[in-house]
Amino acid sequence: MHDKRVGLEIPRDERDGSFTSDLVAELIRRVMVEKEGESIRSNAWAMKEIFGNVELNNKCLDEFTRVLETWPTFT
Repeated sequence: MHDKRVGLEIPRDERDGSFTSDLVAELIRRVMVEKEGESIRSNAWAMKEIFGNVELNNKCLDEFTRVLETWPTFT
């Protein structure tokens, strides 16, 4: 999600992949409160409009299923 600018990646310890609760709290604060998080919040709301729309999701899934069902098979 970091690459899509809808979140920040939590840096992890390279040895074991762990991270601290303080670091998580700091990143949440940066996204939810700080000015630097405004674009991330805005992008997240825009993504919610797309992915949170059940009707649109069902329409896309139906179309995808139709394409798969009509895909030519080569045997």
